[in-house]
Amino acid sequence: MSVRDLYSYRKRIASGKVPDVFVYDRLPDQLRAQIVHIWRDSIGRFVNRSDRILGISPPSNNDGWIFIHNTFAREHGVLNLTNDPTIDQQCINFLQYETSVDSVLDLIEVSFQYIECIPRIIGPDERKSVGIRVGATEAISELNERFRRAGVGYRFENGQILRVDSELIHSQVVRPALRYLHHPGFKGPRDEFMKAHAHYRAGEMKDAITDANNAFESTLKTICEQRGWICQPGARASDLLKVVRSKGLLPNYLDKSFDQLVATLKSGLPKLRNEEGAHGQGASPRKTPDYLAAYALHLAAANILLLIEAHETTKSLGT
Repeated sequence: MSVRDLYSYRKRIASGKVPDVFVYDRLPDQLRAQIVHIWRDSIGRFVNRSDRILGISPPSNNDGWIFIHNTFAREHGVLNLTNDPTIDQQCINFLQYETSVDSVLDLIEVSFQYIECIPRIIGPDERKSVGIRVGATEAISELNERFRRAGVGYRFENGQILRVDSELIHSQVVRPALRYLHHPGFKGPRDEFMKAHAHYRAGEMKDAITDANNAFESTLKTICEQRGWICQPGARASDLLKVVRSKGLLPNYLDKSFDQLVATLKSGLPKLRNEEGAHGQGASPRKTPDYLAAYALHLAAANILLLIEAHETTKSLGT
């Protein structure tokens, strides 16, 4: 089933009330419930024995639910997931109430591995007979979109649950950059950086790249303003980098390595913005790949972290 942009979601995006970048250590209750809905549409129903005795025979996919339950239970060394009487309810209640995020992700992974292989093991007529209303591609697409909208940094790709970015980048670059952006005077670049992540979660990749670049430029402008360094109105990133270099914000002893660094700062985010974010797309709309937007976000975070750390360090030294 397609994901709808309801009023409440549009309002949260417009007001900037979105999670703090991506989280990895919790799965919101709303997300868990949404995954249950995807399961019901893409796996089918489980019909218990009492219904069959009463002669009730609705479409059912008991074999699918048993496979998911038993595969997970075997790997985790348990006999049952919960004390519920039916296999499907054990899976559902485990997903909804289990506190171990890793265990829940394991169950999601096993279930979507099954969903992904359904077209290879069940024909179209049989899928209808067992109550499957949504195909594998659509189910996986919705799962990944639900992860994104919840601000949870995981995706199901190539048969596995994967983190959206590496733990190293998130913990060593993105979070420290955000901490620095909460320092006095950096509200402008902080808001732009958070907007970039909100656009990324909303699937608006061009806007994500544009706001990532804006956050980078605003960080440079803020540093120049705080240090009393004069720059021209409307100065671009390349102009601002000349100013901070001339003022010794970063050590000159880096020599050629420093020149390469400046070249990267000049050509990285601004070029991405020019090519993918800021200019018209012509008669044929272009789709900006997710990985380019992710690269822009990571590059912005790394550059912002470098600049503010250098700013704070040299300021404390009186330089």
